[in-house]
Amino acid sequence: MQTKEYSLEVGGQKITAVFSDLAEQAHGSVMLRSGDTIVLATAVMGPEPAASLGYFNLTVDYVEKFYASGEILGSRFIRREGRPSDEAILGSRVIDRTIRPLFNQAIKNPVQVIVTVLSMDEENDPITLAVNAASLALSVSNIPWNGPVGCVRIGKKNGGNFMINPPKCKRKKHATFSDGQLKELEEEIVYDFELLACGKDGNVNMIEAATLEVPESEITNGLERAVKEISLLEDFQKKIIAEKNPVKKNFTAEELPAEAIELFTREILPALPKTVFADIPGKENIETLKEHWKKILKETFPDVSKTLADDYFEHAVDETVHQGALKENKRADGRDFQTVRPLYAQAGGVSPILHGSGIFYRGGTHVFSALTLGGPEDAHLIEGMERAS
Repeated sequence: MQTKEYSLEVGGQKITAVFSDLAEQAHGSVMLRSGDTIVLATAVMGPEPAASLGYFNLTVDYVEKFYASGEILGSRFIRREGRPSDEAILGSRVIDRTIRPLFNQAIKNPVQVIVTVLSMDEENDPITLAVNAASLALSVSNIPWNGPVGCVRIGKKNGGNFMINPPKCKRKKHATFSDGQLKELEEEIVYDFELLACGKDGNVNMIEAATLEVPESEITNGLERAVKEISLLEDFQKKIIAEKNPVKKNFTAEELPAEAIELFTREILPALPKTVFADIPGKENIETLKEHWKKILKETFPDVSKTLADDYFEHAVDETVHQGALKENKRADGRDFQTVRPLYAQAGGVSPILHGSGIFYRGGTHVFSALTLGGPEDAHLIEGMERAS
């Protein structure tokens, strides 16, 4: 197997990108390694557009394999790995939210980005590696994409300094029990806050955080530190991309005829701000205006596709929302940035049979929740790559 490696140090930890022919039929692939944690990212684009879908068909999967940590999933009766764990689903969403905005949404060819955890140690987080690997696989492929992006995790413990990609391991300590046997206990490392940030060109486009109560300035300082490390990862990827020099596939987006755009500008555009910023539950008024647009377009230009009409309308709605936020400090329901939607909360009062219940309103969003208290025998055992919990 022919390989070529590129290395970078981030937060005192070496990250190595390995390019090989392991997944040579993928349009872009790379293995990313930190310590003994290794992920394989592949990016593939379908040869033909699925124009009938009417949207950009992107699939992102973060795949956990229990062999990566030397574990066997399931019972002695079932050895097959089942549906994705919650952590795998959340990992997929982190990658998706980071890379999706950087695609041309006019692309109708299906695109798949699959990141598989091949090996996992007790310290190095596979999620941050997965995002960076997905970015690099897309960047060296023929798939049009406005990357690369970088991803780091920032941690701070006991008021100390920021840690870049802090260890995820458990600290082991010894305790003596009454039976005289010396046993090992695991104590999880707890950070004041732990922040996962992704972005490009000095901007952040995806954040996840788990924190104790900390000042806002701590989070801001953490993000500023993350941006510096992300820039290092971007520069690292750009050097690889320049050397690989991939040839990207060209796409010519279908556009509305100029006469149809004039029709939209005359008949629909003046009504958009009032419609978009109206505080109407379900935004039914927007759908009504959209149907009116499609009706007059079909009457005037019967050959224009429904998908093209929908895309143009949705783009105009997005632009209206953005301009309202940037120029008028106004949200989509007409509120300014400081106004909170009306709140209502109720604890219990639904039924004496329920162990617990609650009702919560925030504006037009209404939630009912119910609680049932079970015994120890009802506890749900969750198996993950690290351990069962």
